[in-house]
Amino acid sequence: MSTIAAISSPIGVGGIGIVRVSGDEALRIADAIFNFERKGQWQPLHMHFGTFVARDFKDRGYAVYFPAKQAYTGEDTVEFYLHGGVRIMQGALETILAEGAQLAGRGEFTKRAFLAGRLSLADAEGVMDMISAESAAGIRAAYALMEGAVSERINSIIDGLGATIAGLEATLDYPDEMEDEVLPSLPDAINAALAEIDALLATARQGKIAKYGVTCALVGAPNVGKSSLLNAMLGQKRAIVTDVAGTTRDTVEGSLEYNGVKINLIDTAGLRDGSEDGIEREGMQRARIAAESADIILHVIDRGAESPDGLEFGEKKVFSVFNKCDVFGFAIPRMMYAYAVSAVTAQGVDDLLEAIASEYKEHGGAGGEVLTNERHISALYRAKRALKQAIASIDGTVDLTLVDLREAYDALGEITGKTATEDVVNAIFDRFCVGK
Repeated sequence: MSTIAAISSPIGVGGIGIVRVSGDEALRIADAIFNFERKGQWQPLHMHFGTFVARDFKDRGYAVYFPAKQAYTGEDTVEFYLHGGVRIMQGALETILAEGAQLAGRGEFTKRAFLAGRLSLADAEGVMDMISAESAAGIRAAYALMEGAVSERINSIIDGLGATIAGLEATLDYPDEMEDEVLPSLPDAINAALAEIDALLATARQGKIAKYGVTCALVGAPNVGKSSLLNAMLGQKRAIVTDVAGTTRDTVEGSLEYNGVKINLIDTAGLRDGSEDGIEREGMQRARIAAESADIILHVIDRGAESPDGLEFGEKKVFSVFNKCDVFGFAIPRMMYAYAVSAVTAQGVDDLLEAIASEYKEHGGAGGEVLTNERHISALYRAKRALKQAIASIDGTVDLTLVDLREAYDALGEITGKTATEDVVNAIFDRFCVGK
């Protein structure tokens, strides 16, 4: 493949900028444009201090040579660490391209690592998740994915299915000798694969929270202090607060990280009957939509209210949050998921945030893996359906069972890249940034 190059650090002004070159011509290009004390004598994995000679300027910096066997891409790679000015980075890249390199496409360095067998397709997606993670929990989940924890589990299932498929294929060639040996163990083998898939799918909720955060809708009657509570939880004045009922007409959103978990908060319009204001009615409708889509409803209740507001939320997880406790006292009804707070003094807010963050129970398999990727979840469900069909077809012909098992095998292989089509691979790497 051609030698490729790109700027691998964010475009902008910074102390250090990085330009990466990968391919058979990487070292030749580096020799042509970088001068150091022992020019041409590249010591692998060593930072060489010298002068980068661009077409219209020079800069002092470092260069590191990564031999193919030790490089991220599986190809000879050279990285230049120069001053991080926009013009320096652009000029350095232009000089490298003038020496014969081609501009890398989106995610092409990581794609080459995948093609070289340095990482699986799922591992590569973990790289992108690492870059885009917005919380410590998201980073940890992405790291487990990048390090191959999910791929290892999937490959174990694939290997088991491969052995089962091979045994069934042998029964087609040697039915008299193989059927009595292979067929009795078939249900156990398929059920073992189903159990592994179910165990992985059980981590999907934790994975979603790790990646995107816990979404909480603050819902309640007008003037119970939802907007004040949002501001107290965020630690900033995000929502407008007044004594006038119905001040909040639209949803107001904000996010924070607490104990490593991202918490997404949605302030909503107060819910009440009999409003003649069309805008307020629309706000209340949006409040109901936000409540339906939230992971947790924070039902904000005025501690001093004489009667319940009558709001019900079906099967949703609801935290009853009694506000204005600085005025009416912190003694609240004994009930599950009940919290006493003061949005004015922020007392009790940390306890509430702690309870929300604890909804993310960080567990997975032995490698800490959790499913964070919708593509992986979809493929696992396809594999599960195919395996259930295989169980149902065992008493029929071997051919039908084989079709179902191969469908499950292919679905799982799409996760790691073993059976992924070129279109799938390209679509994944097109979501990457240039330079990674």
